[in-house]
Amino acid sequence: MSEGVSDNSEDIMGVVVGDRSEGDKDDAILIPDQEVDLENMKGKKFPVFYGICLMIIGAILFSITSFFFLVSGYIGACPVLWNIIGIFVFSHGLIVYFQPPKTYSMEVVTNGKQFISTLPIRHILVCMTNTICGITGIITMCTIGPYYFWPAGNIIGLVLSILLLLVTCISALASYSKTSKTINSHILNYSGTNIKEPAAITRELISKQVEIFSNLLPLPSVHSLNNLDKVLKQPRLLTNKPVLVMSILLAMVACIAMFSAQLWDIAISESDEERTCPFNQDPEDTFSRTVLHGIVGYRVSDRKIIILVSTPIAFLLCTTLLLLMRGTTVLRMLLSGLISLGMGVFFFLYSLDAVQYIILLGTKLSNLSFILKLVSMMPIPLLAALFVAFAYSNIIQSMEEKKDDKSSKVKTGLLSISIILSILFFFLSLATMTTSNLVIMSTVQGHWNTTKEHTWDVECRDNNHFRYDDYGYGYRYDTTTTSTPESKPDKCYGKALDWLVQDNFTLFSICHLLMTESFLLLSVFVSMNGRRITKKTLFLPGLLLFAAATSSIISFFSGIVQYDIQTNGFPFFIMNSINTLSALVIGFIFVITGGSVFISFLIIVFRIILSILVFSLILIMTTFDALLKLATLTCKTPKPCNVEEQPAVATA
Repeated sequence: MSEGVSDNSEDIMGVVVGDRSEGDKDDAILIPDQEVDLENMKGKKFPVFYGICLMIIGAILFSITSFFFLVSGYIGACPVLWNIIGIFVFSHGLIVYFQPPKTYSMEVVTNGKQFISTLPIRHILVCMTNTICGITGIITMCTIGPYYFWPAGNIIGLVLSILLLLVTCISALASYSKTSKTINSHILNYSGTNIKEPAAITRELISKQVEIFSNLLPLPSVHSLNNLDKVLKQPRLLTNKPVLVMSILLAMVACIAMFSAQLWDIAISESDEERTCPFNQDPEDTFSRTVLHGIVGYRVSDRKIIILVSTPIAFLLCTTLLLLMRGTTVLRMLLSGLISLGMGVFFFLYSLDAVQYIILLGTKLSNLSFILKLVSMMPIPLLAALFVAFAYSNIIQSMEEKKDDKSSKVKTGLLSISIILSILFFFLSLATMTTSNLVIMSTVQGHWNTTKEHTWDVECRDNNHFRYDDYGYGYRYDTTTTSTPESKPDKCYGKALDWLVQDNFTLFSICHLLMTESFLLLSVFVSMNGRRITKKTLFLPGLLLFAAATSSIISFFSGIVQYDIQTNGFPFFIMNSINTLSALVIGFIFVITGGSVFISFLIIVFRIILSILVFSLILIMTTFDALLKLATLTCKTPKPCNVEEQPAVATA
């Protein structure tokens, strides 16, 4: 037995070969250029041309499918499957051509302990190739193609991918069983104590990785949560509390105005005899579209229900916010911030739909109906900015204020000027938004006069050249007779809005809306916080303002500059130029002054990424430790069995 063990000592995985000196505690991995079983490998080599043939076949399949993608633009299950097969064949051709060794010797030195193990390089490469191709095939076959049924290509590709993964798992398990038998046959004379030492070292490495993880991503300890109740009940003094109260009251007034205007609009629309329900539809040609794939509503008429439901809820929540402002504590301010943030996000998303409804309004409306529709939709961006600014202000003021006795007349003067400028830009933004929406609406109205096309209606077709057969199918025919063309109704000469025109004006309106909401957010936030404003708190509004102004400029010059803008006497270009340039400059200044926040954010993101990597390493090391424990149990020396020799029985 001793000779067998010494002859095959290189195949033993995880056996201690020697110890380093105590001072050499550095970890190292050394992979010497030493191949195992060279004689057997030479006898089992594949021909080189076989690997070249596989690579050529795989490259041809991949090139043909890629060229098909580029030419046709069609991405289906069958071309993707052939693409994956090409990559699969080419990868196996590389493995066959370069012929990596079946096993490779590796020396690992950890904390002065030296180990020698062997890795099945070729089998690992084959399994990795099969696993990657199988997982890619399953994901692509499940995602590419129509969602309502699976073509044959999807089914075949999915079945082949699953079979490839099953074969890979079976071969890996078979290889593991062979390796375990080889190890057990060579280390029967060992008691397993040598494997306990690397297990202890592995546990030490795991503890170090846990310490690194806690340093990268510090989490609150349990002891810090003991005083959480006291922290949440600490009183806080609101800065510029009258401004906060006025903002909530302004939001309540806007909710009442929107609700009343919408009810009034529905009431005056009930006199239309052609309509069956005032909630389900609008009069004909009220909007250029009846269906609009918005974020909150699907149909244009859905705005009525949304406004009638959301405004009373917002009014009640505003009352709750006023009550929470009495005896403010950290808990009350955080609760107020969450409530207002939820309402702000909702009205922000709905404002993206409302601005599209406004620019798609038609001309066949009475003046009263037109004004009521504007009153019911115009205040939505204002509500979004008020609620988001209130939430941001509560979160900032819930933090403990640093006592700063250094208050000079210069700081007080700058603060007063900032508040005055914020109020000025507040009204300028509202006026610019209203003017811009009206001008864009007037310009879009010149590109349509009916909601839907009527050219295919029976009364709009040329009956002299169009007939129906016995089965109801229409067909055209040529005639040589001349007759006076019949008169057609007015709807046959209507023009629907072109989708390209709508997309261009919608993009500019949304970008301009985002810039207006960012300006309103900044103005209200400055008025609410006053002396609590710092450079870091201005970074987020400045970033939003700069991004919205930049996108507004791009959308104007790339979309609507080619159209004839119907200003109708409004100073559209002057007001938009002043508002956009001011937003661009102010946003850029705030981004530069509060750039430390962005750097801190990048550091946090980098720490999170490193923490995820360390956590993955902890899982791998834990699995390795479990395998070492399993090896310790399986490598213990079995007790020798004393077999008594039976005496020979003599037969006559």
